[in-house]
Amino acid sequence: MCKSYYNGSSEEIILEKATQNIINIQPTAEAHLNKFLSFAQQYNAALAIYRLPNDSKLQILCDLSGGQYIEDFNLEDLSSGFLLHPFQTSSDRIVHFDAEILGEIDLEDKAPSNDLTESFDWKKIPSDSIQEKIENSNSSFDFTHLKNYPQLSSTLASDYIDMVEKGIQLIKSEEFYKVVPSKIKNIRSNNDINLGQAFVKACEKYPNAFVNLTYSSKTGLWFGASPETLIEDKKGEYFKTMALAGTQAKSEKSIAETTWTQKEIEEQAYISRYIINCFKKIRLREFDEIGPKTIHAGNLLHLKTTFKVHTESVNFPELGSVMLKLLHPTSAVCGMPKEPALNFLSKEEKHSRGYFSGFMGPVHLDGLSHLFVNLRCCQISNQSVVFYAGAGITEDSKAEKEWEETEMKCKVLSNIIFGI
Repeated sequence: MCKSYYNGSSEEIILEKATQNIINIQPTAEAHLNKFLSFAQQYNAALAIYRLPNDSKLQILCDLSGGQYIEDFNLEDLSSGFLLHPFQTSSDRIVHFDAEILGEIDLEDKAPSNDLTESFDWKKIPSDSIQEKIENSNSSFDFTHLKNYPQLSSTLASDYIDMVEKGIQLIKSEEFYKVVPSKIKNIRSNNDINLGQAFVKACEKYPNAFVNLTYSSKTGLWFGASPETLIEDKKGEYFKTMALAGTQAKSEKSIAETTWTQKEIEEQAYISRYIINCFKKIRLREFDEIGPKTIHAGNLLHLKTTFKVHTESVNFPELGSVMLKLLHPTSAVCGMPKEPALNFLSKEEKHSRGYFSGFMGPVHLDGLSHLFVNLRCCQISNQSVVFYAGAGITEDSKAEKEWEETEMKCKVLSNIIFGI
């Protein structure tokens, strides 16, 4: 507890009262999120907290059963909920959270209530007893109950640079045209992370990103701010996907003045071509192509091309499921052609990616499924946080520069969590 001592002067009395008022103010959104996290941990529930790009509302979805493992699936057959899909199902499993508890908190509410039942807009109302349990939950998440991952030690710069150089040589010998090696950065933690605060800070800093925080005993605790949509599927209306590639630090220049190297333009073109080839495989010729254009994601810039299909006009209601199977893993996180690039990564990467570079997001909520590539993410465990990042390698890549790019990407969340 913070104490203040004074000799009775009016200035010191006023200062001490003002300090007490500040201490007594509760940042309500952060506190409410921490209550949900504590509740999920205490009652072994599965929880997804997320904020869609350019939205002011935090969405909270909870599965009281803890989530379900599922095998190969059709998107259309899933119940309303939240999906987490790993990079490779051979090492990790797909998990689906049912939307048993559903609601939202508006970050732009000018007069938020400290009472959860008043500030939380319940879309799917649980029983009164569940509401009471959430409201009475301890606001402290117990990190000691999370697993340790001693095998996930930080990737050495020398090892990553060596992997990139091997990839470049194989590109020159035409084994593949692009590959995306990843690395991890393991930072020790004192188990004192304020998860609610970190989430709200990420929403403020990255308004264009899909900010997400998921927890279950099956998947562990993951936090991210992804700039990349894998698919957006509005039932009976449209299907969207995007090609996102090229990375540089945001400067004081305007976006219109941004210049890109041949390597970055080529890397982005590979992904666009990959998506168009997927359309060709299913004989889909009617689509809109928008871009490429420069976008910013926090302190980074990327090249983005959006592809949109009007599903009603092409009479293809199952397009979302078909494209998911064709797209993942995309050339943005794996390489091109897919199979030789994936074989290289399986051989050269010394860590499991887990849910990094897989995909996640809400499914069938208000008729919309919106799945994002799980980029700019980290896995939080007992006494450590593991950050994941990758870089697209082409023939013109410079190994040291690719390492620097992964360092920039890791800072997206490490700055939020640790301030470093």
